[in-house]
Amino acid sequence: MKGLRDITSFGKVEAEDDAVLNYFVEMNITENINSEDTFLVLGRKGSGKTALFRYFTEDKHKECSTALNLNGYPWRIHEKIKDDGVEPVESYVASWKYLIAVEMVKLVLTLSDRYQMTEVIELNKFLNDNYGTNSPSIKNIFSPQKLVISGDLEPQILGCKLGKISLNKKESDMSLGSELNALTEKLLSSVKKIAKVSEITKMFVHFDELDRGITTLQDSRKDMIIGLVLASKEIRKILNENNSLFKSVVYLRKDIWDELKFSDKNKITESNTDLIEWTHEQLFGLIEKRIKVLLGSKACWADIDDGKRINSQPKWKHIIDRTLMRPRDVISFLNTLLEVTLKKEGNNLKFENKDVVDARPKYSNYLKHELDDEILPHWEDWEVCLQALSRIGKLYFKKEDYSHVYKNIETKENKTYSEYQSLEELYNFSVIEYEVRSGYGGSAWKSKFANPELGWDINAIRFKVHLGLKEYMKLKEERT
Repeated sequence: MKGLRDITSFGKVEAEDDAVLNYFVEMNITENINSEDTFLVLGRKGSGKTALFRYFTEDKHKECSTALNLNGYPWRIHEKIKDDGVEPVESYVASWKYLIAVEMVKLVLTLSDRYQMTEVIELNKFLNDNYGTNSPSIKNIFSPQKLVISGDLEPQILGCKLGKISLNKKESDMSLGSELNALTEKLLSSVKKIAKVSEITKMFVHFDELDRGITTLQDSRKDMIIGLVLASKEIRKILNENNSLFKSVVYLRKDIWDELKFSDKNKITESNTDLIEWTHEQLFGLIEKRIKVLLGSKACWADIDDGKRINSQPKWKHIIDRTLMRPRDVISFLNTLLEVTLKKEGNNLKFENKDVVDARPKYSNYLKHELDDEILPHWEDWEVCLQALSRIGKLYFKKEDYSHVYKNIETKENKTYSEYQSLEELYNFSVIEYEVRSGYGGSAWKSKFANPELGWDINAIRFKVHLGLKEYMKLKEERT
């Protein structure tokens, strides 16, 4: 029987690895996207957004879906296609709706076999006239200086037909949004007719990697992301009728969504959003599934674990408790643990408690850098807080201890947050947890990653640093 010596890796740290991709079929979120109202998918970095994106754009879903990866997308070019006649948060809705419409046109032309249908001929002509192909890349959608329109696709505004629309900012006027919206309606009207005749009932356009390349979340990028979400909402209203389901689905990091501000945000969050959340059981299920792929269909965790507990915990739970409840973290810890274990002699190796403890420092360093990637775009001086926690030197601490140390740390620049505001931000990014007392004399620790719906408790007085950072920050596990 195969064992640890036969494993080179538990998978890539990237959550789009097949280990995560295959597991999504067992989660309810897939059904919500595939048949319900969800068009916005939120998750922490590494939670599996890209794996879910791949789930819907590969294999059996590939035929009715378009995969739009915005890694390398020409944001600066799109930034110029702005409707100055509306509020800033709505200034990119028209341009995104047009882009989505073009992608829907490409998709319906691929799926339909009605080559002689008038709408099919006109849509092919529109794409070829403007892009030189009936399948333009997403990166080229706004490359023409002008969009040439003819035939039944030619829209009207105030009784005047538009033979062309200028995408050049210098030549356009306040009506750019109106012109693009008029053209989009014509394109989508043709899409619906073709889909109905061709008996096409499902088409999806999926957007991923909106956060790629972001070092600071500038206002213009915020407005563009808001524009894409609002455009997806409007597209869904325009296209969905009878038994058809056509929509644009956006995959976005939750910390970026939390920073956006616009009037429909709460309504979209409540009605059209799914949050990728993992439980201990699901993450353990992911581990088990990966073991079966690596060692055989009958293999399980018990085959590679010596069965001894760490502080009364099973090893797998000890590992998961040091993650942010993300597949990426679990895979990283297991790969580090495997690296440590394989240094021992013998063939019938199993994970032992000492191996887990020895793997923690390297994993802790990994987790800190992961948090850097997530937090720095929003909070440049968050290291000041880590410095304060390191000076306290304990995993468990009180509010007054932190306040005293934080206020006495001198920096070249003014601190972004006061000591109490910084505690709240540390909680929001799951760096710390706070204690909740029950009415029966007991207590529990509440974290943002395990309780996304739970807000900050301004009255909390006792806190705990996330276990995964203990080794990096060299903290002692002494209770205050």
